[in-house]
Amino acid sequence: MSNSEVGVKVKGRLAILAAHLAAPPPSDLSSPPIIEPWCVSAQTAASLGGSLTIIDERTGKKYHVPVSAEGTVKAVDLKKITTEKDDKGLKMYDPGYLNTAPVRSSISYIDEDQGILRYRGYPIEELAESSTFLEVAYLLMYGNLPSESQLADWEFAVSQHSAVPQGILDIIQSMPHDAHPMGVLVSAMSALSIFHPDANPALKVSHWFNFDHDS
Repeated sequence: MSNSEVGVKVKGRLAILAAHLAAPPPSDLSSPPIIEPWCVSAQTAASLGGSLTIIDERTGKKYHVPVSAEGTVKAVDLKKITTEKDDKGLKMYDPGYLNTAPVRSSISYIDEDQGILRYRGYPIEELAESSTFLEVAYLLMYGNLPSESQLADWEFAVSQHSAVPQGILDIIQSMPHDAHPMGVLVSAMSALSIFHPDANPALKVSHWFNFDHDS
């Protein structure tokens, strides 16, 4: 294969890669969702939404707290349950986040009681047996397992960024020879962000963190 043919092939792969990485246009509300509902939660027969009625036996007051379709209540809604004027409201105490849902994820689903772990709706056991590391990485990034051509483009793209910066290698080599591998890994990963500041969402898209907390 001539150098010109190789150049054409590389440009073609990069064009496909750019299309994969490009931000999608705003979706029409009438169009189907990119991530299907079964990818984000446990399978339930019906919506768990409704209202929760709380009677505070300390004051005799009654409160109504909305329950989401996923069966959750907002901790901030309990703040209105007070005993007196200077009371800051009821607080949730949940050491270890044993029964707290901090975010609604479309990437993974975990049910410790049932021993369930899913990535984008796929059982982890199925992925471990049938998919490669890069296939699962593509699944997490884009929401679906890659086709044969998509996987080829993905593998090519990853290979172009597989070289470890010399500065990182120098940092690793400067560490004690008997250092714990996990400590070395954590330190190297932290240092890697210095070499790729564009990959830091706080720097790349700073407005992500400028939101109205009351909205």
